[in-house]
Amino acid sequence: MPALRCGSKIIECEGVIFDKDGTLIDSFKIWPDLIKARVKILQREIGFDNEMARLLEKTMGLNEGGIIRRSPIVVGSREQTAAAMATMLFVYRGIPWDAGMEKVNRAFDLCDQEMGLACQAQPFPGAQQTLKNLFEAGFKLAVATNDDMERTYALMEYAGLAPYLHAYACRNEVERAKPAPDLIYLVCRRLGLDAGQCIMVGDSPLDIQMGMNAGVYMNVRVLGRALCKEEITGSNVITINYITNIIPFLL
Repeated sequence: MPALRCGSKIIECEGVIFDKDGTLIDSFKIWPDLIKARVKILQREIGFDNEMARLLEKTMGLNEGGIIRRSPIVVGSREQTAAAMATMLFVYRGIPWDAGMEKVNRAFDLCDQEMGLACQAQPFPGAQQTLKNLFEAGFKLAVATNDDMERTYALMEYAGLAPYLHAYACRNEVERAKPAPDLIYLVCRRLGLDAGQCIMVGDSPLDIQMGMNAGVYMNVRVLGRALCKEEITGSNVITINYITNIIPFLL
């Protein structure tokens, strides 16, 4: 039967559930330009000075040193990131919060249109080959993400990963975002598997906590800029350095 080698660990499972940003897609490389573009469009739409622009960039998660770990863009959903922005507009500009949400969401949508999603779909080196190998070995593969469905489908298509994915679960389809188990429960139903037959692969503490809350067989931490080695430990948590360390083989 097929099994996985994750670092030095041998795992028997049927499904592999991946986080998207920071796990399959090199989001930390993309996010600085995305954040700046979102703020520039919002500045164009409603008008504010450059000091406010820098504050809004930091609110999303960008400062002089790059992307801030565990900031809204890293661990939050698109909706949560927009809410943080709307709160800043309410506090510093006096824009009613609901009106601010409408303006921020419009700016996010305009940003995707003007930048295009193709430039945001940069997979990590080896991600496509890793998914292809797992797919051909007979594993059921899925993505569970705090992003919305339309963007996720498009990004996976542009990244060349969609042909190897059997199912998706996205934030706009469930009641609760990560680290609640809702996304995993949904994607497991779509895969026709129980959570205990799957592993969760992610780079964020929220990914690993979600997997633990859902009762997956094993949680695989991919070390990156969102997760330190010391964060989230347990008997069903293992650590790998790169997604290419997930290798299928026959027992």
